[in-house]
Amino acid sequence: MPVGDVFDAQIDEYRDPDTGALIRRLTGDGSDNAHLYFTSTSFLDDEAERVVFSSDRLGARAFFLLEIADRRIVQVTEPGAGSFSGACLASDGRLFHFAGHTLRVTDLCTLESEDIYRVPEGFSPALPTCTLDGDHLAFAYREALPVSTETGVIYSTMAERYYQHPASVIMRVDTRRRAAEAVWGERNWISHVIIHPTQPDTIVFCHEGGRNVAQRMWVLDVAETQNRQARPLFRQHHGEGCCHEYFTRDGQVGFQCNVASEGRVEGYNCFVRPDGTWLRQFLLPGARPGHIQSNSDNTLVVGDRAHLSPEDSEGGAYMALIEHHNGRGEVTRLCRHDTSWKTQISHPHPIFSPDDRWALFTSDRGGSCNVYMADVTSL
Repeated sequence: MPVGDVFDAQIDEYRDPDTGALIRRLTGDGSDNAHLYFTSTSFLDDEAERVVFSSDRLGARAFFLLEIADRRIVQVTEPGAGSFSGACLASDGRLFHFAGHTLRVTDLCTLESEDIYRVPEGFSPALPTCTLDGDHLAFAYREALPVSTETGVIYSTMAERYYQHPASVIMRVDTRRRAAEAVWGERNWISHVIIHPTQPDTIVFCHEGGRNVAQRMWVLDVAETQNRQARPLFRQHHGEGCCHEYFTRDGQVGFQCNVASEGRVEGYNCFVRPDGTWLRQFLLPGARPGHIQSNSDNTLVVGDRAHLSPEDSEGGAYMALIEHHNGRGEVTRLCRHDTSWKTQISHPHPIFSPDDRWALFTSDRGGSCNVYMADVTSL
């Protein structure tokens, strides 16, 4: 199927049986579909009427543009575009995406594409993110090493990859000049690179490896040209574990933290400036909410788990809306997602629409992965 082909969209609206929230299922042809990774927007405009998503509906994964009002889907890349998480979207409608080792840019208005960078052989790229204007993009590539602990279960190789200490390099690409520069590297598994939305010299990254990692979050100032150093962001102590960092729209770093103490684990939503100042921590009523993302002014957070107490075993099936007051996160259930959590693509990874009305997420309820929108204002 060539780029530009148009397909009918399978959009369905219903009310959540538990909360009454208005839900739109945006895909539904039996293929596996997912919006972009939660560190990028998937919305092409402020009206939340056009959504970029990844799908294997052509037999191999490609990216598509869903035009909700017209109920049509436009193919915007060739099949073989790689992982749903291997792309990011700029505000001017440029989609940056990896096809194997090649980083490409596609103009979603003209559907013209071109190559802008290629990862060296023997390394694997992951999770590109770009500034709001798309003029700078950052990602890490990691040494591709064989592993022996793959079982088909998600994260089965995480500890082994962590202890291999693969060589990793963070690249920053000037997308206008097509100029790439290596800004950091070390023999640790680097992942989850995020670039500040408006300050391209500020890059946050993590040491990957789950519970094995003693210090997850690090920050770089690329403007340091002499003896540049990565510095810990939110220095961890024994019994603390951090995850799922992202930039809020006003340039703070949001993340989650688990703290083990006296035989129990407490979960927090946290926000910190990239320079490490003004840390705010909010105790959650139960287990941490999986992945979180903030609305435009950071007054409301959406998460893909909604545990209402430490004993709440049903919260993993719900989307959460979280407000932060007086050092605590107040959780409201938005709707059910009922995903299996068995694969990366089935994780809901929620984000807000630019107008803050909708929470976009993915779920494999019913067997295949589909993209959904929940109306935050409909509760």
